[in-house]
Amino acid sequence: MSAVLWAILFLVFGLILLIAEVFVPSGGMIGLLAGGLLLASLWQAFTQTEYGLYFLLTDVLLMPLTLMYAVYLWPKTPFAKKVFLTPPEAEEMTVSHGGGRLDHLIGQIGRSLTPLRPSGSVDLEGRRLDAMAESGLIESGTLIQVVRVQAGQLVVRTAPQQSLPTFDDM
Repeated sequence: MSAVLWAILFLVFGLILLIAEVFVPSGGMIGLLAGGLLLASLWQAFTQTEYGLYFLLTDVLLMPLTLMYAVYLWPKTPFAKKVFLTPPEAEEMTVSHGGGRLDHLIGQIGRSLTPLRPSGSVDLEGRRLDAMAESGLIESGTLIQVVRVQAGQLVVRTAPQQSLPTFDDM
């Protein structure tokens, strides 16, 4: 076999072992072998052929790209899917201090006790509750309306009404 073919084979197997180093826990032994093959490729190219600089440029370009590709692929492997935690959806999250469901408060009118930027406290049905503004800043004392419950926290916006309902209105 010609010297160029040996240099190409060393280069290809070195890059393959570089990918394997990311996937197989070897304590760096596969990485050392990959580095040795890449150095052998360069040695073969410089001493036996006139393409040494081309192989050096190829190594400099392909080594980082190969490592980035392997790191990109690793989370998609079945083993990595078992290792990595998946983040919970917003509906799955609950607060540890929650004392029950808050869905019955959707649509209720109340008053902000603190500025909501975006979170703070509101008064609903005589209860002080944590809430988060849907958008922007809501000043303290502003009438608010509950829009939804997200992750155990009330999401509110400024109420369209200008006064709280009284017993005469009911």
